[in-house]
Amino acid sequence: MSDVPSNVHTHTARVRESAFGTHPPPFDQPVDLDAHLAALPLGASAKGLYLRDPVRRAEAARPGVDLFALADVPKRRLLPFFDYPYGELMRLLVAATGVIWPSLPQGEGMRRLGRGAYEALLSQQVGRVIFAAFGNDFSRVAAVGARGWQVSVSFGSVRYVDLGPGHGAYRFREFPAFLETYQVGVVEGAMSICGVEGEVRTKLENIGEGVLEFWWET
Repeated sequence: MSDVPSNVHTHTARVRESAFGTHPPPFDQPVDLDAHLAALPLGASAKGLYLRDPVRRAEAARPGVDLFALADVPKRRLLPFFDYPYGELMRLLVAATGVIWPSLPQGEGMRRLGRGAYEALLSQQVGRVIFAAFGNDFSRVAAVGARGWQVSVSFGSVRYVDLGPGHGAYRFREFPAFLETYQVGVVEGAMSICGVEGEVRTKLENIGEGVLEFWWET
């Protein structure tokens, strides 16, 4: 079965007509950490570079803070491409929002943390191998973006759906990883690095299944 609904027509980013019935993400709400942890598959992991990012940013915002202790995560040296429990990343992200942006809604803080993920991946050789050849061409970066998740985490699946010029979507399956906040920020961060203006909307079937639909100026 195709990922594209049968009634889809192509539109430019200015029209903003959704192919999936997506809506603006709930950045003004807290995230449900316990529900996400409970939904993670056994052995779910992420690369260390993603755990390092909230630790680094929290220490920059509040020198001397022990984010590991705040998150109830064992303190350890984080190697960029070693695997670490995804639940530990989740706990670190949630703790970091309170350290870095204590006056902002938690969902907005998670979104902002997600914006650093693409840059963190590009800092590593594997990220440059996947994306560097495309430079600032966001349409090409988006088209291969699912590979970024594939090399970054050990669970779930992500598929890109081409909806026409300046319009695409990622379909997530078995991916309980803050889809409406952190993962939205991941897409926004890639847009920012590519120098394009855009918008991301979401529609979830459940905590780990759903669509991130996005538009960008071409």
